[in-house]
Amino acid sequence: MSGLSEFPTLASSLVRLRQLGYKDIPVITRLVTGGVVRYLMNVPYPYEMLDAKRFIDKSRRNFKTKKELNFAIEFVSTWTLVGIISLHKIDQISNSGQISYWLGQNYWNMGIATESIRLVIQYAFNVLRLHKIYANVFDSNKASVRVLEKNHLRKEGELIDSVFKQNRYHNILLYYRLNYK
Repeated sequence: MSGLSEFPTLASSLVRLRQLGYKDIPVITRLVTGGVVRYLMNVPYPYEMLDAKRFIDKSRRNFKTKKELNFAIEFVSTWTLVGIISLHKIDQISNSGQISYWLGQNYWNMGIATESIRLVIQYAFNVLRLHKIYANVFDSNKASVRVLEKNHLRKEGELIDSVFKQNRYHNILLYYRLNYK
């Protein structure tokens, strides 16, 4: 990422991944519902406008320091913001990075997450030359596990009772994919 000066835009026939902007704040706050947050480890609920602004500010700072890329996910058929996908915890020594993502509930089961992850992995491996991509997911989030596996991520392990959320402990599944190029 050291040579990256402008935020990239990634696109396919289904989605366009672009830089987040302040105009996205109202849409983000509408999309982050209780149903979405139950699968996210560190996102407050209710999610307020100030939370979205802080996230966008942090995203811009961390892009400048080459620590992460947080993309707005737009559904191409309507040019609507439908979620966020991040490549973060970028380690330029180990050449690795973590993928995290969420979609508004109305956009689940449409192939949007699968395609967004595919684009980010392709960018991470072919442009950033990362060696490893990884993701963490609640074991109860079966749809997200399927999306990761469709993108050829493999289960690396499981962290038992690692996150306390909604008055109970949750297991976290660890997934990874290596770049063999």
